[in-house]
Amino acid sequence: MKHLQNKVAVITGAGSGIGRALALAFAQQGCHLALVDVNERGLQDTAAQLQHLPHCHISTHRCDVSDRNAMAALPQQIEAEHGAIHLLFNNAGVTINKTFEQHSLQDMDFVLGIDLWGVIYGCHYFLPYLKKQSEAHIINTSSLAGFLGLPNQSSYCLAKAAVKSLSESLYSELAVHNIHVTSIHPGTISTNILRSAAEHSGTTKGSTLQLAGLMERYGMSPEKLAGKVVKAVLNNQMRVRVGVDAYLGDWFKRLLPRAIHWPLKWGFARSQT
Repeated sequence: MKHLQNKVAVITGAGSGIGRALALAFAQQGCHLALVDVNERGLQDTAAQLQHLPHCHISTHRCDVSDRNAMAALPQQIEAEHGAIHLLFNNAGVTINKTFEQHSLQDMDFVLGIDLWGVIYGCHYFLPYLKKQSEAHIINTSSLAGFLGLPNQSSYCLAKAAVKSLSESLYSELAVHNIHVTSIHPGTISTNILRSAAEHSGTTKGSTLQLAGLMERYGMSPEKLAGKVVKAVLNNQMRVRVGVDAYLGDWFKRLLPRAIHWPLKWGFARSQT
């Protein structure tokens, strides 16, 4: 995208973490924002942090991205408020820290409903509105987990790998409409995603909270990630890896497609004893 001034950006999962950081970064680039989240308090907190940018027209929309009917109605609501839609960030995400065997089908529905179907609904229902513009951009949040399967993260890895593949297909298909597509692949980012996962993690709640503490302490800041995404959008990059662990995960999976899973298998087996 040549410039971001006065573009309208829709950001799901805008109530915290990466979504909030993306909102601030793109508002600072001159974008107007439609902030979307299921958490009303989080939405209002994000909007309040943007009040010092008087040029930025902000709307908030409480919406569950896994709700097909709600997502079908959302683009028209946003276009009515802002007059156009130029950028779509399918960013809302959750995880559950359990083995596949411990996952219930309801757990699968929960994770895939937000992390995969939320992205599919976003792309499907917003595409006609993006096609109205001379140039538009879709940014889908995948993960390091989109590169390789991780123990206790089967539903999350499934969703993020699918988001990666979907983004690559759309990258080729939508170029004829001058709609660019970028997938984001964060490694360890200091967000509350694992802390939120603890309530769904059953017998692994304690270890999930320990991992959450490490992530929050040592992970890259969401603000730094958002700065990299701004550059990726301006340069129309197909994907952006964020963090040393994201690069290493990608490289090692390519170079050592089987061997990279040996230490993961060993570590998981040890955790079960």
